[in-house]
Amino acid sequence: MGDKILIYRRGSIGDAIISIPALNHLRGRVPDGDLRILTNQPVMERAAPLESIFENTPFCNGIYTLPPGGGSFFDIWNTRNKIRLWGPDRLVYLSEPSSPLRLAREYMFFRSCGIRYFTAFPVGRSLRTYHETATLRWEPEHARLLRAVSAARDDVPDWTYEFDAERSKEADTIVATWPGRHHFLALSIGAKLPDKDWGDRNWISVLDQLAAYDSSLGIMAIGAGEERDRIGGLLDNWPGPMLNLCGVTSPVTSAVAMKAAKFYLGHDSGPMHLAALTGLRCVAVFSARAKPGVWFPHGEGHEVLYPWHEVDAVPPKTGLRTAGGSILSITVDDVVRACKKVLSCVG
Repeated sequence: MGDKILIYRRGSIGDAIISIPALNHLRGRVPDGDLRILTNQPVMERAAPLESIFENTPFCNGIYTLPPGGGSFFDIWNTRNKIRLWGPDRLVYLSEPSSPLRLAREYMFFRSCGIRYFTAFPVGRSLRTYHETATLRWEPEHARLLRAVSAARDDVPDWTYEFDAERSKEADTIVATWPGRHHFLALSIGAKLPDKDWGDRNWISVLDQLAAYDSSLGIMAIGAGEERDRIGGLLDNWPGPMLNLCGVTSPVTSAVAMKAAKFYLGHDSGPMHLAALTGLRCVAVFSARAKPGVWFPHGEGHEVLYPWHEVDAVPPKTGLRTAGGSILSITVDDVVRACKKVLSCVG
């Protein structure tokens, strides 16, 4: 690889975190290289941009950001000129595979930037996620990205991430005097799309049962500013200590603040991936919009609630399942049971 490499990764917090093993691999191959990321502002305003995770990290030396949806012709042309002036000769494609038409447009754009060599450009089936029939799960996105940049299929993912010192100090200051800091869960119920939202009624029922189970348990709420009032309303009757950080802290500060939590509870979201990155166990509620396995939190000890369909089968092939149910098929009892299981493991 050359000394100047442009890395293309669209998305927001979760997309950024999932790409960490691939980025660690790339940095290991070119420790002194000039690596820069091209990304986009998320279409949904409540989603934090990818750059909020990669600023002031060893993963890259700079970030180019396009407006939501790519922006106007002027925005694209201006970004193209900046990249061309910098002069990378290689692109590493770390975004989710696009349609053939979009891939063709992207290829023409990168060629116009002066890029001659392409790594992991997803023109064939080998660089797309595939179904593992033995487990009824798809290849995790982090594994697909690592496979795309590594010649060794069995490379062990390196999830090393150094939290910014200034953000860490800010988080320590916020948590230092909070009464619940020694016994709490991290909660995030934000969802970018309606069909990924489990609903307030379900969350209230879960919280009521958790309060009855352990009234001393604190709750640290994290998420976007738009979620602050909603989650505040859900916690009106919470008997234990409560700290609402929605819209108050950056994603990295929130991650450091919740490192001492007993576990994370919430939707499939950026905060869930942040929690997994810190080593927290997650109780995560997924919709069938996400293929099973692709976006599950990495690591061990998680309780993932996914809307499987039960499939009728002839014995001995009983108990078969397939993806595709509604998120509302996940019950309150399912989630409460998962929370109690994790609490019993972490103490």
